Amino acid sequence: MEIKKILIIGSNSIHCRRYIVGIINNSNFKVEVITNHQIDEINVSQHIVNFSLRNLGASKLILSVIDKFNPDVVHIHQANSYAWHTFRALKKSLCKPKRILTTWGSDVLLLPKQNPLMKKMVVSNLLNADIITSDSLYMSSIVEELIHPYSKIIKTINFGIQSLPNKQNLNNKEKIILSNRLHKSLYRVDKIIKAFALLCRHQEFNDYKLVVAANGEETNSLKALVSDLKISERVKFTGMLSYDELVEYYRKARIFVSFPKSDGTASSLLESMAYGAIPVLSNLPANLEWVIDECNGFIASDVENLFDKIIQAIKLSQDRDLYLQIYDFNYSLIKTKAIFTHNIQKFTALY
Repeated sequence: MEIKKILIIGSNSIHCRRYIVGIINNSNFKVEVITNHQIDEINVSQHIVNFSLRNLGASKLILSVIDKFNPDVVHIHQANSYAWHTFRALKKSLCKPKRILTTWGSDVLLLPKQNPLMKKMVVSNLLNADIITSDSLYMSSIVEELIHPYSKIIKTINFGIQSLPNKQNLNNKEKIILSNRLHKSLYRVDKIIKAFALLCRHQEFNDYKLVVAANGEETNSLKALVSDLKISERVKFTGMLSYDELVEYYRKARIFVSFPKSDGTASSLLESMAYGAIPVLSNLPANLEWVIDECNGFIASDVENLFDKIIQAIKLSQDRDLYLQIYDFNYSLIKTKAIFTHNIQKFTALY
């Protein structure tokens, strides 16, 4: 049987890199990649394109790759400029591959709200796909709303975590609260820092530390905020971590806090649950698909009660029997629904 040819188009980001490596390692497809920067982890043909909306020459470069490679499937990651340039190229292409579009979150949750032109672009991208995937039921419903009254095949598949760890010994947990989302306004890391500053006023919690991993455009202002709040001795900025380094913090952390304004299914949430950190999350539909407030984690309905939810999570962690029950439930949930090697097979089945 002839080997199928798959052209994957997406940014050189951790999620896209993981996905491409997973496809290469778990299938026998012939794969080529179009991306914005060279991906060192993969050993397949790569083509570098500037995907800025202003780069009107991008579609010409993409077209040359498509016509030369003649793929059976083109899989685009994100319904933004990556999809827009690609679909412009496909309209002119001599070959007619099947088209899969994977939405990531901000492309369908935030970009259409910027202005009518961005919404028109996103909707056009969605309508040009044969199959659309998203990582949460909520995102799938938003896609349906955007393309109404038209319909498309929409598959809800999350990338999941790289591998299921061994069950953790909760006695080895340290008094660490972990935040590892990017330092962008979307993720509201400043609100987490302010909530932690309130915690620092309570003597019974004076041995807790906040670890702020990752970096971004707000890193310097976040460090300045920590200094202004006079909690520098209790907050550690790690910068970007390798996956192995991040796993060590998942192992140590009792509490995982993620408080974005908008989000799909975050892999960091799934990883933290697998390693036994109690999640404290913003009240978003995608989060509610994984965590029920005061059942297997905590949902902060607004900024004002984020501090209260962190305190609740800490107190729960001090009840070892209850903590173990919640961890057992979360571990089983991740094992059933969110293992990368299992979920990647759902994508290869689409191919």
